[in-house]
Amino acid sequence: MFILNDKPVEYDFGGSRTRLLASGAQTGDAFCMLEIFSPGNRATPMHRHEHEDETLLLLEGELEVMVDGVPHHVLPGHTLVFPRGTEHQITNRIEQTARYLVICTPAGFDRFVDACADAQPGPVDAGLPTDADKARMHAAAAQFGITLIPPPPFGSSTISSR
Repeated sequence: MFILNDKPVEYDFGGSRTRLLASGAQTGDAFCMLEIFSPGNRATPMHRHEHEDETLLLLEGELEVMVDGVPHHVLPGHTLVFPRGTEHQITNRIEQTARYLVICTPAGFDRFVDACADAQPGPVDAGLPTDADKARMHAAAAQFGITLIPPPPFGSSTISSR
């Protein structure tokens, strides 16, 4: 047995406080694990991972997760698995902060987070992402096999099911 990270580094990643609990460097690239604190009324961009499977375990709060165009209401204790190539978006629509674990296999997503945000030694006070933050994320995405999917031009309510 060994302790992977007794003093995890933190990031303001996309407007959410993100703690790196286990890095690819620590696990021989078998997996990485992050704890994410998503403030109310925040969402990830719609995206997909080309190289990693992603597992999400909701610990606190509520989430709406869009998976391949289908919304899912997620409550504490629910676990979701996104096989690589699955389009998904994670949204916290309520005021309460949602806290969840993300495990990616193999590792690699941890290096994407590090490329997008600066590591801090202690608690991070996450703010709304700036234009510079968004540009940094877009620049790093292709390098790490992450595809950011733009929203429909007129919003999802105008898309016909025909």
